Amino acid sequence: MKQLKKISIYVIGVFLLFNSCTKDFDTVNTNPASPKSTTIAPLVNGIESTLFLGWQEQASILNDWYYSSTQLAGETSLSGYLMVSGASEIWNGYYSALQNINQVQALINAATDKEAYNNIQAILNTLKAYKTFRVTDQFGDIPYSNAGKAFTGNIADNRPTYDKQQDIYKSLLEDLNWAVTNINTDASAKTAQGNPFANLGSYDVLFGNDMTKWKKWANSLLLRYSLQLAEKDPATAAKYATIAFTANTFIDDGADVALWPAKLGGYDIQSRIWSFGSGGTGYVRISTTFWNLVADGTNPSQIFDPRAFVFAQPNAAGTWAPYLIGSTVGDKVNPYDYSMTAGSPQNMHGCLYSPINYWLVRDEHYIPELIMTSSETHFLKAEAYLRGIGVTQSTANANSEYQAGITASVNFWYSIAKNTNTTESPWNTVQPLTFTPAQLTALLAHPKVAFTASASDNLKKIYAQEWLDSFRQPWLAFNLWRRTGLTPVDPNSTPGTAYTTLYRLPYPQDEAVNNTDNYNAQLATMGGVNSTSVKVWWMK
Repeated sequence: MKQLKKISIYVIGVFLLFNSCTKDFDTVNTNPASPKSTTIAPLVNGIESTLFLGWQEQASILNDWYYSSTQLAGETSLSGYLMVSGASEIWNGYYSALQNINQVQALINAATDKEAYNNIQAILNTLKAYKTFRVTDQFGDIPYSNAGKAFTGNIADNRPTYDKQQDIYKSLLEDLNWAVTNINTDASAKTAQGNPFANLGSYDVLFGNDMTKWKKWANSLLLRYSLQLAEKDPATAAKYATIAFTANTFIDDGADVALWPAKLGGYDIQSRIWSFGSGGTGYVRISTTFWNLVADGTNPSQIFDPRAFVFAQPNAAGTWAPYLIGSTVGDKVNPYDYSMTAGSPQNMHGCLYSPINYWLVRDEHYIPELIMTSSETHFLKAEAYLRGIGVTQSTANANSEYQAGITASVNFWYSIAKNTNTTESPWNTVQPLTFTPAQLTALLAHPKVAFTASASDNLKKIYAQEWLDSFRQPWLAFNLWRRTGLTPVDPNSTPGTAYTTLYRLPYPQDEAVNNTDNYNAQLATMGGVNSTSVKVWWMK
């Protein structure tokens, strides 16, 4: 079953890449700047299709490791999946996409009027930055500047050297800066040579060729990754945060960056429910750390954050029972079983602890693949204002962005609950679909949430809400935890050392075989071992 499901998603990915050849793409097809411009279309479309999370990445990395390491959730028993499998999937998927990215770059470089491709270059820069940041953040130093070039036919390109993470960061930040600066939102723009700007049209499944949205996402990414360096390289962080605030164009509320299945012809995100409900991965439970941030106790009346009803649900006995990470009382049942239908999750195979909401992971046809949200952008701006990074320090502005982030998060997740496919995810039978203005006001005023006179306390609250909002993007919580060391922790929890010292993913063993010399040279800089306890460059 697992292999069949894997094949199906890969076929869909290939379909997205090659089917795009038949779509309308007149602007690029007739652009006089390059006779090879038609090749760009399916390549960029294929790159966008790789933004979906992998099957093994979700099961063996996110569910088995990142949830527990960040304490967003806990794993009550070990699953049968291996970290190396997920790491290999992330690694191989990235370098496959990087090959396409470099092919597009070669075609743009060969154009007789490169200015005509400025917008496509900006899109390429943004996609490359997003995908490369995600990989280097998880592995540390990686092959980059000389990687993904096997298409050239040069044998040396098959064994690329490893780049230092700090060099990769600075290169990508400059790429994003270029994208924000050079995107032209004028639909009738022409180059100095009189050629119209090329555009991707319907091939752009992410934004439908809306260059204003591309600019907002690129600038939001610029802020995200400038702050990622705030502890390690404050000068570079301030430089690019200043650029992002000067551009002053960020993701709008209600315009979150995501791949929506309905906009992709009914794309089926089978990997989501599979990652929770297959082969022993059904042991993930809501943590007491999470619960302490949304409720003052396990009585329903003590829940003060309405997102609790979206992210979690009661156990099989109908009570709210968060899991204390490290507890010796396991819960070796799978409440995320595929066979469950409307009404049946109340049984949940007798689970003792509150699971992640079944309906949140069950939906395959409405809930999008999240990439970056407006709420995250608000929290990033709140941190920058509170710390004075790239902008004049202002507690008032920080609080305004902080509250806007919480509001956007609650609105987004309740919109998800309200609009999911009710055949697959009948949330209307198990939870409220709306929250009242009074609930939101009470949430913002709660002592665990509201700003105080303490700057350090306020910073922790910003991080806590950003951590909470990334509940279905645990790699972001993983970054925040490693960068700041200030994300929520239950002092009574006893996570194993493997979780508390998980600082990176291991390089795949294929590297030792296929790129031996460069792999060994890289390991020599890491104490000679491919260890998960070696800190990535930007960590404290």
